[in-house]
Amino acid sequence: KKRIVVFTQGSSCTCVAVEGKVTCYEVPKLDAKKIVDSNGAGDAFVGGFLSQQLAGADLATCVDAGHYAAQVVIQSSGTNLEGKPE
Repeated sequence: KKRIVVFTQGSSCTCVAVEGKVTCYEVPKLDAKKIVDSNGAGDAFVGGFLSQQLAGADLATCVDAGHYAAQVVIQSSGTNLEGKPE
C-alpha cells in the first residue's frame, strides 16, 4: 500500500505527500467569528479524511471531507454538537 502523509496547518494549505509527490490543498475560508474552539479539529479532519479514503475516494475528496469535518467541529465548544451539519 502507498503511504500517505498529511500536514494540516490550520487555515493555511493542507499538504499531502504520496510517493514523493506533494500536493497542497487550500482550506476553505471560514469567518473567524464562527470559530469557537479549535480543540478536536485535527481529530475531526482525520475522521473525515479516512471516511472517504476507506470509501475509495480520490485524495482531493478525502481532504475536502477532512476540511469539512474540522470546520464543523471548531464552530462549537468541546464535543457539544447539535443537529445535523449542513
